Amino acid sequence: MAKTTKSPKVVSIDELITDALIKAAHSVHPVKLMGKEGGLFASASGANKAAIAACFDPETPLLQSVGKQDRQELVVLAPAGLERVLPHLPPEKVGAVAKAVIVAAPLSVRAKLIQKVISQVPAAAGELNAILEETIAAEAAEAEARIRTAQQRRAEEHDTQQALQRALELIRQRQQARLKALQREWEAEGQDPEELLRLLPKPHRTTPDDGQKPRKRREDSSKDTAPPLKTQEEIDFRRQECDRLAAAWREAWDDGKHEAQDYLESAMWNILGFRMIGEVGAIVDFDARYHECDQPLMSGKVRVIRPGWLLKEPKGDYVALKAVVTTL
Repeated sequence: MAKTTKSPKVVSIDELITDALIKAAHSVHPVKLMGKEGGLFASASGANKAAIAACFDPETPLLQSVGKQDRQELVVLAPAGLERVLPHLPPEKVGAVAKAVIVAAPLSVRAKLIQKVISQVPAAAGELNAILEETIAAEAAEAEARIRTAQQRRAEEHDTQQALQRALELIRQRQQARLKALQREWEAEGQDPEELLRLLPKPHRTTPDDGQKPRKRREDSSKDTAPPLKTQEEIDFRRQECDRLAAAWREAWDDGKHEAQDYLESAMWNILGFRMIGEVGAIVDFDARYHECDQPLMSGKVRVIRPGWLLKEPKGDYVALKAVVTTL
């Protein structure tokens, strides 16, 4: 009688992933990604290959690499991996496993992750409450730091606006002084000073008849690109200056201070690569990177009601101020 052989059990990709996550959760140290002895996966071929790819999905990675040992990649559980493996862990083990993952996770996801763990395994609260308290305190400190930064930026923008207003006032004073000097010189030559005023060109109208604010665009601005910089500090500084100018320009626009707006635009157009986004009244395709709207939009045609500003950098556009648009 011939012997029958059993077919090897077919293991699904989901089962391979779950087994790997359970092994990683039960290890107190980083574990090898691959290897028949102590590895999460026996090899990098077949179903294992697909399972490994799923574990390192860029959107929701289940594992994260922490280095190498003897040419073998070492990994630990990622936050998404912890959430997935929770139903497969004994309740008494969850606290210790979750603690290791949460401490290594970014501050922005810690509190939410702790809440998920506690909601599924209440017994873990005792081990995680201390981390939750530290997380809440750290979030509060970060919020205070952001508030201080915003206050400082606002103060700097105010100082810039005040300085520009003072510069405009000095320019007006200079113009008035020059006009008076010309009148006196004209009068000294026996001419009627009023005749001089009639001969001088009329002041430039800063607001068009349709009520829209003027724009001064260099003809070749679309070809300008900011020169490359060597360090990130230099790049950040240039961007901060562009942010400050754009914020001051926006304030002048909102307050209807056309002279300040014109003065700012003159300075902004002189920055290589700094250009305006859109034109008042223009119909354009909505792009969330460059436009903001008071209604939720994903796409479609919109009308520009206030331009924005961007800095064209060698590696792409840095948006200092989005253009405001409205639906048609």
